[in-house]
Amino acid sequence: AVVSTQSTGSAWNMTARLAEISNITDQSRVLDLGCGTGAPVLDIAVKTGASVAGVDIADGHIEMANEFLAKYRVQHPDVQAEFHAGSYFEIPDEVKALAPFTHVIMQTSIFYAHHRIDEVLDQVSSVLDPESGVLVTTDFLRKVPLSEVSEFLKMNSMSTVLSKEEMEAALKRNGLEYTGGEVLDSHCVKCNIAKREKVETIAPQQPESEKFAAKFRTREEFVRDGKISFQIVMTRKT
Repeated sequence: AVVSTQSTGSAWNMTARLAEISNITDQSRVLDLGCGTGAPVLDIAVKTGASVAGVDIADGHIEMANEFLAKYRVQHPDVQAEFHAGSYFEIPDEVKALAPFTHVIMQTSIFYAHHRIDEVLDQVSSVLDPESGVLVTTDFLRKVPLSEVSEFLKMNSMSTVLSKEEMEAALKRNGLEYTGGEVLDSHCVKCNIAKREKVETIAPQQPESEKFAAKFRTREEFVRDGKISFQIVMTRKT
């Protein structure tokens, strides 16, 4: 079932919640698709003892992730982690070689792929443990007709955004079953207000500031108005 939470905090706090809700332990093998600079999933590795791998399309992010990993290993020499440049539309062969994974996490990344959702979910399904694999994401889901969210799509560089029912159908097509999650609308609104105010206060003259502020404002408004919902989506391999 979907439950509501008023949780707040950083990407690390959100990642910790994903680890908690999906029961990541020291026996888990975790793949983070769209891992960014890797710090949150490294935090999972340190706190739970899980082995982790991260994939991100930006070479610069992977370079930073490996720098973070080197720093983590100073205090945590046994941390099991590796990072690879690549796309979640085609998971790199060196990452597929690590499969099966007990968990795949996608934090604030899957909604950029709603227009190619079957490609992504097929890739995820192919690397998940067939017995107990779990996919857990944070995702924007549409609650109104698509025609009413065109400004949201434009400001977030998204081609489309699925409804919860459309997402559940896509999961089912790819051998995955929706098992519940958490509604994070309050958290999303608070975070985007904070991000917008930070951009407007700290870097108001920077060329990209207005663009980022407008994106954060759009997320804040569409979620607050009940047109878009921000949720943790839990899925298991069937």
